[in-house]
Amino acid sequence: MCFLANLTVLGPSMGFGYSAVALPPLQSPKSEFKIDANQASWIASAAAFSIPFGCFITSFVLRRGRKSTFLIISAVSLVGWLTIYLSANVEQIIIGRILSGVSTGLAAVPATVYAAEVAAPKWRSTVVTWTSIAIAAGVLIVYIFGFIFPDNWKMVALLCAIFPLAAFCLTLIYMPESPVWLRERGRIPEAEKILRKYRGVPKGADLPAEVEAELQVKHQTKKRNLLKHLLRRSSLIPFLVLLTYFFFQQFSGIFAVVYYAVKISKDSGLTINDHVGAMLIGIMRLIGALLVAWASRRFGRRPLSIISGVGMTLSIGSLALYLFLKDRGHVGEGGMLPVICLMTYIFMSTLGFLVLPFAMLGELYPPKVKDVLSGMTTCIAYIFSFATVKAYPDMLNIMGKHGIFFFYAIFSFLGTFFVAFFLPETKGKTLSEIENIYVKREKGCSEDVDRKMIP
Repeated sequence: MCFLANLTVLGPSMGFGYSAVALPPLQSPKSEFKIDANQASWIASAAAFSIPFGCFITSFVLRRGRKSTFLIISAVSLVGWLTIYLSANVEQIIIGRILSGVSTGLAAVPATVYAAEVAAPKWRSTVVTWTSIAIAAGVLIVYIFGFIFPDNWKMVALLCAIFPLAAFCLTLIYMPESPVWLRERGRIPEAEKILRKYRGVPKGADLPAEVEAELQVKHQTKKRNLLKHLLRRSSLIPFLVLLTYFFFQQFSGIFAVVYYAVKISKDSGLTINDHVGAMLIGIMRLIGALLVAWASRRFGRRPLSIISGVGMTLSIGSLALYLFLKDRGHVGEGGMLPVICLMTYIFMSTLGFLVLPFAMLGELYPPKVKDVLSGMTTCIAYIFSFATVKAYPDMLNIMGKHGIFFFYAIFSFLGTFFVAFFLPETKGKTLSEIENIYVKREKGCSEDVDRKMIP
């Protein structure tokens, strides 16, 4: 079921890489549309512009049910891709990109939330990273389509439309509702039936104690409304931590590299085919996402984030230094050096900064506010993303190739400092234990308990 939930992510995630393969043919002399640099930047950033709206809507849609959310995601994604395929002018392409971005925003949270809710504790740290694997796979697939059809951006859009159509049909037929969502609404018999299937408990057999615990609704002595839950310490501090993590994720250039993969491959000095360079970027992202699914279960969130930040700083900083020296004639063509630096940056970013903030959305937020705060966090994160993607061409003109990569290196370094000192470790903890990290300590707690609550 976690795999099926993340199949829904494939279609929307292809929007991340579509501009990289569509802009070169759209800007070529043979194109039926004559677009300028400003129109090209809007085609690239239109999806990033609309992603926050999708994230905002997610907060409300998720409360109506996880399965219905997945169906809405696939439907919006399908309409977006078909709009691009049928476009007769630049404005219609941008409309299609906006719809595609809305579906991407809608898809940013639900699969991770669903995975966190259905998985047993020992598997949760692995399956919550599958959304990032699906995103990396979607980006790579669209790069491959661009390589096969380098001059046919409409065909690429049509092929992308197949994935949300397939996801819609499979979700409608096979996916059950989340047992946690059912439990919170008092539909215990339905939740128990689904949990028996998920946990492998035969029909008629007694439920194990841990499964019984999953079905218990936590009663509170005092009923709180949503606003009071949002203003609790256990909600506000995770919100600030994750929001800051996302800030450094975006301004370290990770998403700008994805949106402008073909152009950045050329700007960084890669001497190979531009589309092959973009495919290498996609492959490195996928390999990193697969590795982090295993490594996060073994090593935890914070160590991987630190390793990721250090690797990003060194690799993109080295690329910036090489381009700086090259522009001044101190070094010749770097051969494989730019390739190594750029691929290392992509790989190291996927090990932590690109993947883990999304994975932790399903872990850090308390159940009562998870829907709202997850959507709000990703909404703001993708506003950061829009700013970095839209600003890339202007920053390139003002700062030069080496300047923009130095900028990314500085924010990668600052982000590393942040995660080293402020990111909590969730490895091996249940969702209740994670929530207690930020619960205000009562008087009389032992020093041992105090130490456990410090992230």
